[in-house]
Amino acid sequence: MGHGGTLDPLAAGVLIVGIGRGTKHLQKYLACTKTYETVVLFGSSTDTYDCTGSVTERGNYHHVTKALVEAQLANFRGQIMQAPPIYSALKVNGIKACEYARQGKELPRQLESREMYVDECTLLDWYEGGQHSFNNFADEDLSHAPAARIRLNVCSGFYVRSFAHDIGMSCSSQSHMAALTRVRQADYVIDEATKSPELTSAITYTELEAGEEIWGAKLKPQLEAWVAANPVAPGHINGRDEQLRRKLAEEKENRPRQRFRGEWLAETKCERIKQQGGKYKGKWGRKTVSPDIAPEASDAQEQMVPSDV
Repeated sequence: MGHGGTLDPLAAGVLIVGIGRGTKHLQKYLACTKTYETVVLFGSSTDTYDCTGSVTERGNYHHVTKALVEAQLANFRGQIMQAPPIYSALKVNGIKACEYARQGKELPRQLESREMYVDECTLLDWYEGGQHSFNNFADEDLSHAPAARIRLNVCSGFYVRSFAHDIGMSCSSQSHMAALTRVRQADYVIDEATKSPELTSAITYTELEAGEEIWGAKLKPQLEAWVAANPVAPGHINGRDEQLRRKLAEEKENRPRQRFRGEWLAETKCERIKQQGGKYKGKWGRKTVSPDIAPEASDAQEQMVPSDV
């Protein structure tokens, strides 16, 4: 088994799970579009950009209104540039950015802004101060600050926490993410969002707890439909069969662009090898040989000793 993309600890919603040969198809769920519903709470920003972090800055929120937020949402639609949060799994010099932050170290270089596409950015609900319970800090009462529930339909690699931080800045205030739900991933949705026959309703925890008689009846037709749509490929596995070669070419043509450490993944195999560390990256990488080893032994040492990387 495997999964098609993790969620933040405080988040809920759709999580794709692959079983058997379905695990080989999980990559398309990492690169697909997703729909989120998030609650942005104004009044303060945190180091993690969400309510699990520590407050880093407070801002005036009395001027923040529903009309102002709706006007600023227009700046987050379409093609935008987004800076990832420091608390993320993006790697800097081979180490996750969040590891630097947790150890109190500065990043060797700042995380670069990335090109993102936002298909939908809609204000669903507006909460005036005192009309919500999104006060997430024991030492600070933000129940009197406004909050907004927003729906986002975004591309792969989008950070909702960064959006929650940035919308506060665009309103000349501070803000952070107070709640997050992934309501859709590819064509899988939560029950409340099912409105089209083209969408598949995800199994809920309530159905799992009710027993296999409940969730099994829902899961079986989904698995049967997937197997029918993805039969075992006949012919040679490396694509020498003409029919399979055409299918692989079509899949490559329609495959969404993927990212590698903040950049677009290179198109050719040669370029990907360079992008991911070079020819000798991995277990059998080259290793420096001590000068006291004879030349004859040096050649064997170079071939047989795995690198420490």
